[in-house]
Amino acid sequence: MKKKLLIIPVAHSEAEMGSLRNDISRIIEEAMGRERRERHRKEVYIFWKRLNELLERILKDVDMEKVKIYQDGIPIGGELGVKLVEECAKKGSQNFQIVSSLIRNGATLEKTEDAQLLKEEYEILKDIVSAKTANERETLAEKHKKRLYEVTEERDRYIAGRIEETLGEGMLGILFIGATHTISPYVSSEIDVFIYNYVERDIVEWMWRKQDSSAPI
Repeated sequence: MKKKLLIIPVAHSEAEMGSLRNDISRIIEEAMGRERRERHRKEVYIFWKRLNELLERILKDVDMEKVKIYQDGIPIGGELGVKLVEECAKKGSQNFQIVSSLIRNGATLEKTEDAQLLKEEYEILKDIVSAKTANERETLAEKHKKRLYEVTEERDRYIAGRIEETLGEGMLGILFIGATHTISPYVSSEIDVFIYNYVERDIVEWMWRKQDSSAPI
């Protein structure tokens, strides 16, 4: 039975920005204006609410012990990884609240990211958002643009490799990944990939499409 991977491009909320939260929120509000910013917050909230409802429906008949969870920003698995997820969930992250619920229902959280790449990206972003003026911020963004692009690509390749290493035959992987990432070109052709498209019927048909005369999960 073929391995399956559901890629869910996500819109990260402010609760997932860590120590950069205040600076990034300020920059976004300056660019968008308060009214548009509040509208964007509501849209992100609705996105996660609807996604949670969808996952509850499409996974209700799935053997959750055959489900692997991959989450961007998570460089560890096992108990420490689960603890990190729970801490983020308690801080209000809808993304991590969903992941926490899936784990409680029997899914396995896998190490997804390379810690060094995450650290490098964080330091670059910290340098940019800490700029005192918009002009300085633009100069720094231009300075770091090439390396940020490279780091993103390296992260994508690493994540695809982790999925190939850990996703077994007949299993379903669910990857929560920022919408600016492109994972699918690096995923093995042995894995049947579906990118979340907001159409429940399409996802259900893909999940239960038979491979070798039996459903994959």
